[in-house]
Amino acid sequence: MVHTNLTFSFKLLRAKQLKDNLTAKLRNVKLIDHIQFTRQNRLLISTEHLETAIEISNIKAIMGIPTVCSVISEQITSRFLLRNIPLETSLQELADELEAENTIKIHEARRFLSDKSRNIATENVLVTTYGTNLPQHIKLWLTRQEISLFLDKPRQCRKFFSFSHPTSKCKNESISEICGEQHNIQSCTSPTMTCILCKGPHKATDLKCPKREEERKFLKFKCLNRLPFIDARRKFQIDKKSYSSVASIPQNDLAQDKTHYVTKEELTQILNQQMLEQKSIFMEMINSQALLFQQTMDKYNEHIMKNISCITLALKNITEETLKQNGNEIKRPPKSKKTKYEVPNLGTDKHFELSSSTVTIPSGFPVEHSTSPCSSKTVSSMEHQMQT
Repeated sequence: MVHTNLTFSFKLLRAKQLKDNLTAKLRNVKLIDHIQFTRQNRLLISTEHLETAIEISNIKAIMGIPTVCSVISEQITSRFLLRNIPLETSLQELADELEAENTIKIHEARRFLSDKSRNIATENVLVTTYGTNLPQHIKLWLTRQEISLFLDKPRQCRKFFSFSHPTSKCKNESISEICGEQHNIQSCTSPTMTCILCKGPHKATDLKCPKREEERKFLKFKCLNRLPFIDARRKFQIDKKSYSSVASIPQNDLAQDKTHYVTKEELTQILNQQMLEQKSIFMEMINSQALLFQQTMDKYNEHIMKNISCITLALKNITEETLKQNGNEIKRPPKSKKTKYEVPNLGTDKHFELSSSTVTIPSGFPVEHSTSPCSSKTVSSMEHQMQT
């Protein structure tokens, strides 16, 4: 335990010194994602910025130790295939055209060679660009071409028929692809075929070999996860073991694990219990929402009542001021109501109205002809004569 703590403290001390050293050598050390010490005593520096990667690759020494930096292109580049590119078009001309018409930066472009002869170029060009995101299509000479990630095909050693190394780096003795023994295929006399990879009844170069299909899955896993070959192989083996450990459990063992079988009554009881729990949760949600709605409405009502009281008080003040202004004004007396009289013709008994009373004037009574209404003095004299 003490040794582990000391080792961990030593790693932290080295990481701190390393950060200080990189801070002095780089323009922005914050663009580094993380650093990691590998099992091969190598330092892995991860960054998503191309300029920072170029700066790191130009470092000649870290903490006084001479270093040789190499960029892991799988993590910062993407590849796609272009077909029917004329042989007269140079790769540099093609790269310039792609960069001019698209928002990409070309890292490398190379032609595929013919399977029959390695010295004859084909019209298929593999383009490697910086960046991990490829567009759905690119423009080339004013035409649109759909592209996708390029997946490598399985490469098999022709001496040992392994997919883990090429023929040029194979250190094993040649074996027969028919029986898997260490002799040339010309001298193989085995009546049956045995694959050296999967032990199946076929040649080691059979395209339907399960190991070849597994290698295709590995290459796809490596491409999609943008991992270097060694890291991708290690992680792929771990994932395969995890899957195989589950798939390799016998069916009897799986059956023994299921020691309890649920009856119909128990299942009904479980479902009812779950329904009650869901119902209680739903009712709690409804009650909380109703309480929140009630609180919101109370706030709205309080706000509205405050506004109504303010409006009522304002109207009351306006009414009092209006009454005061009307009280100070001079009231004019009402106009007197004029009474109209009808004067009868002489020699006839006529009626006329006087203060809502009917008076009969006998014939021969002297009355002055006038078109104007009688005054109050004339009326009183007329009443006096009538009484006498």
